[in-house]
Amino acid sequence: MNPYLISIGALVAGLLGQALASGMAFEYGLRVQQGKLLWFAIALGALLLGLNHGYTIEMALKTGIYDFRAALLGGLAGLLQGLAVLALTRRS
Repeated sequence: MNPYLISIGALVAGLLGQALASGMAFEYGLRVQQGKLLWFAIALGALLLGLNHGYTIEMALKTGIYDFRAALLGGLAGLLQGLAVLALTRRS
């Protein structure tokens, strides 16, 4: 695989991680009595970061311009945030 395809894959993985984090945080924010605003802020932040991943994927696909290092870091961060929110919502 070339670096371009790895970058696209990492960005898609990050986007999925952010979507997971956003959905789980919104769902958990609706269930809890205390801390609703905190969970909605986490959900909104994850949603905006996922939107940023989407725009980056679109730019890479349309123009061929990509940043390999930023794509890998963004993808890893998105996946880790998704896993962290999932663990936090399951623990509580």
